[in-house]
Amino acid sequence: MGLTVPLLGACAPDALLGDRDKVRIAVPWSGFERQAFDTVVAGVRSGRPELRAVEVIPLGDDIDTAFAARGPSAPEIVMLPQVGRIRELLDDGYRLQQIDATLWTDHDGPRYSPQWQDLLVRGNAVYGLPFKYSLKSLVWYDRNTFAERGLGDPHSWTVSAWIGQMETLAATPVRLLALGAADGWVVTDFFENLLAAQSARAYADLESATGVRRWDRPETQAALFRLGELWGHPTAFSGGAPVALTRQFTDAIREVFEHRRAAMVVAPDFAEPIVRRSLSSARRSTDVVGIAPFPAATTGGLRPKIGAGDVMVLTERAGDAARDWLAALAAPDVSQPWITRYGGFLSPNLRTANRYPPLLASIAPELDSWSRFDLSDRISWGIGRLGLQRTLTDFLVDVAEGADRVGAAVGRALDRLTTLEERRPG
Repeated sequence: MGLTVPLLGACAPDALLGDRDKVRIAVPWSGFERQAFDTVVAGVRSGRPELRAVEVIPLGDDIDTAFAARGPSAPEIVMLPQVGRIRELLDDGYRLQQIDATLWTDHDGPRYSPQWQDLLVRGNAVYGLPFKYSLKSLVWYDRNTFAERGLGDPHSWTVSAWIGQMETLAATPVRLLALGAADGWVVTDFFENLLAAQSARAYADLESATGVRRWDRPETQAALFRLGELWGHPTAFSGGAPVALTRQFTDAIREVFEHRRAAMVVAPDFAEPIVRRSLSSARRSTDVVGIAPFPAATTGGLRPKIGAGDVMVLTERAGDAARDWLAALAAPDVSQPWITRYGGFLSPNLRTANRYPPLLASIAPELDSWSRFDLSDRISWGIGRLGLQRTLTDFLVDVAEGADRVGAAVGRALDRLTTLEERRPG
């Protein structure tokens, strides 16, 4: 493995240094995900020693600096979690390199589900390959807690039913939801699912818009009102809203399956290894794990199905050695060490033999049925991820003192999103 190389100076992306004789891959991962990717790289190297050595550069939320880095030590492959940046980079004149089309389609047809086509192919050119994907529209719940508290079957619920279940649990030490709002993407995921459940058309319009987006439309307002009713309910969260604001995503999972202070948590598929560790700590069986799709807004409505993923792109510095590595990382079974040893990985490659961990077998039909892509990863960086996260975190603070504050909180959130949109470059 190559040395990991941090950014030198918060405002100096062109100060990325490294070994010029290695292929440089910038990744957004840390912790066990970084370890898992290192294992994948080691597996590739052991099977293909002719490939050039690799240097993995962990950039976290600063992954975008990989495109501003200059010089021979700039990253050549970027694992990009914000798929919307591909269109923005191309529109801004950045020369992303085209990817060999044979990596997208083989003699049996496309190697990836059709939802990726619009995101990664422009004209007849391929500019990104999915490496890892996730399903964002899931609710993880504890079967034993549901049985003990008489909560019924969450598969039959609507979002409208959640308020009633919160009130059912009000006199008990258990709350319906755990929320890890200290991780900003958690609050955007929650809102995006509610918005897609409220109006698939409004979600699609925001997701695919190329000009100024209208955030103040009635459907968005309705979704925020629903969100405010849920988040502002006095018995919504274990620990209450103030604790939810400082709780990490991993701790929210533990609230349900280890500490059992909450009945369920809205979380993507990559909660799976955290669920297993929580159960192991509590000496509990995986038999208690239930996974339900995020519900429709009302009876008869459509359930949201939101996907996301990390995609591989070639920077303008990429050479033949980097192309060889990208092709190696696109091989169908390259992800098996991550899936089997670490978990929390879904393979987007349709040729992969075992595409997901065993714990997700119960939702296998759901895994490829997503119809919309994570909104905050599709739209501009300032409004999409940072702006939306900050707006929704402030919204949670606003409604935490009671549902009577929801109307004013909705107005402030819409005003802020509209202002951010108006200030968006281009």
